[in-house]
Amino acid sequence: MENPEGGTPPPVLMTLRLRRQVEWVPVAALVLAVVWGIAAGAIVDGPNGTAGGVAMAVIGVPIAVLAVSCVGHLVRPLRVSADAAGLTVRLPVWPARTVPWSGISRVTALPQYVIVGCRAPVGKLPRTCRLRAAYRRLAPAPDSAASGQGLCFETQVFELDPAELLDAIRRYAPVGLRVTDDLRR
Repeated sequence: MENPEGGTPPPVLMTLRLRRQVEWVPVAALVLAVVWGIAAGAIVDGPNGTAGGVAMAVIGVPIAVLAVSCVGHLVRPLRVSADAAGLTVRLPVWPARTVPWSGISRVTALPQYVIVGCRAPVGKLPRTCRLRAAYRRLAPAPDSAASGQGLCFETQVFELDPAELLDAIRRYAPVGLRVTDDLRR
């Protein structure tokens, strides 16, 4: 893509913050981690310190992972950018990963979602990240049957204007990429 002034146009960067209705989830995860820490201290100091301490440590690992990943959305929101290389996603606690345009099969915008179907693994993003998990749960079955890979940006979770993301993708998408606008459904 060439800019009229010469060179390539700058990338389109979007910051997707959590909606007010779901901001309580990271706060609850942080409170859970603090309560777990207090309880772990009490158990280690108690009569079953060794066995209880080991059990609490094992239980604490997923709690800590949950708390860090959830609080990450408040401290460092999700970012999405479109440029000549592809669609780049930077999760709150994960390095930025780019899905090249050649790896994207289609993009569909619905009032509640923007679904990005991919042909290959999705830029080495973890399978458990919200965008990939939502895709597996919400993507239309006929579209996802080919690879089962993709991203789903939910408007009820993130402050997202589907039309804005669709415009950013259209700006850089190659000619053969299917970009569907079903926002008026």
